[in-house]
Amino acid sequence: MAIVLLLSITTLVLGMGLFDFMKVCLFSEVGGVVTLAGKPVAGVELVRTAKFDDKDYTDKTTTDAQGKFHFDPVFSTSLLKWDPSIFQTIILHYQGKEYIGWKLMRTNYELNGELDDNKLLTNMLCELSIEPTKKDQLVRRPVNGICKW
Repeated sequence: MAIVLLLSITTLVLGMGLFDFMKVCLFSEVGGVVTLAGKPVAGVELVRTAKFDDKDYTDKTTTDAQGKFHFDPVFSTSLLKWDPSIFQTIILHYQGKEYIGWKLMRTNYELNGELDDNKLLTNMLCELSIEPTKKDQLVRRPVNGICKW
């Protein structure tokens, strides 16, 4: 009986991956369109950063001819899974100017956990001609920036 139990646990651990139980989502998948006066803008550089556990996780992308951009989700591992604090930003660079697209103090490790009701961040609209605004949420912390979802 003990051998069967040990084999079952070993199979479970190997099947999930040895460290999957420590996996945390630092930034969910993000995508959308950058516009200026309602028209798509090509060549905008977006820099996404998640600050977690004294480390910066940063990646970059550039909008295509239709103003579209995309980031894959960012994961890390953590033994200490209580009291998460992940500072997220997306900064846009266009024609020598810097725009705050997204600023949030994330307080969970869930995939798609940035917004109330776990809304996806894959259809964002970032308008360069507006000032950053604070968008309150019912449950989660407010989001600041020019990007809307």
